[in-house]
Amino acid sequence: MTRDYRLDTIKGLLIILVILGHLIIALDNYNVINHSVMGLIYIFHMPLFILISGYLTKHPDNQQPRQMWKSVGKIFVVLLIFQAISCLRFYYLRGEILMALKMFPFGILWYLMCLIWWRIMIYYTPKPLLNRPLLYLIIAIVVSLLSGVFHLGSTLAVQRTLNFYFFFLLGFYYRQGTFNTPLWHNDKLHAVVLIVLLPLLLWLYPRCGNVMNGADYYGIAGLPQKALVLMCSIPMTLLMFNIIPDIKLLRPIGKDSLFYYLYHILFIGIVTIPLVKNYGLPRYLPFMLLYTAFTLLALVLLHKIPPLRWLTHPTFKKKPKAVVKE
Repeated sequence: MTRDYRLDTIKGLLIILVILGHLIIALDNYNVINHSVMGLIYIFHMPLFILISGYLTKHPDNQQPRQMWKSVGKIFVVLLIFQAISCLRFYYLRGEILMALKMFPFGILWYLMCLIWWRIMIYYTPKPLLNRPLLYLIIAIVVSLLSGVFHLGSTLAVQRTLNFYFFFLLGFYYRQGTFNTPLWHNDKLHAVVLIVLLPLLLWLYPRCGNVMNGADYYGIAGLPQKALVLMCSIPMTLLMFNIIPDIKLLRPIGKDSLFYYLYHILFIGIVTIPLVKNYGLPRYLPFMLLYTAFTLLALVLLHKIPPLRWLTHPTFKKKPKAVVKE
């Protein structure tokens, strides 16, 4: 498959939104404007990331079990490496290691754990179900609705796996051409959807924040809120997937989005957030954007350090034995 540079652009933009979102959460999630921006970001940024992951996942018919397990194994190695790094950082900050060890996966590493589950799930889905995309998507969206009804917790990211699997499936089926219709590419319709949804999104986040991240228990009483979130999240995610143009400047960030995703939380925790707090710097949205740009620039520079890149894509190739000439 020829590389789609627009996907790199989308992932690059999403990384910027992830950084901005985490900075707002850590520094000021109470300012009205910041809070509204959070609503816009959280309604689609991770669902769109997950949709792209599904889009880039090979069909089970096009890979052997060994290939699938090898790809899953690579992700798991990266997960273990950054789990260890996160535990060490947690110990340094709080002097507590046992609690950190119990949190698996730690923090943002839930995405890697989910990706492992999703690839296994799609590979071992019975063919009669896999070949009926509409039925499979309906089942996935019902599972998403019910994912927070039970106390599943964050261990092994099971709840988030169930919550976001619908978007992974959506991306997977889109690559297969299931949704390659004129309706999908109707920009005017997308614009109308955005205009209609915008007021609802701004109203939604302060009231339904606990059902947006996919990891919180909300019980039966929270089902209407969860349904409302999905009603906004699905069209918004599809809209952004279709209308974001290819921007050459963002391609390098999106091409290695895993590096920026894994290191941004470490950098803002060690550098950006302490810097803002210790010096009492402003926390209004324009400054949040400035701190995001500062963090992104630092990560671009860190990306030039080979050992840091290696940790996100570790390889253990054996060196060929030297041939001894007689």
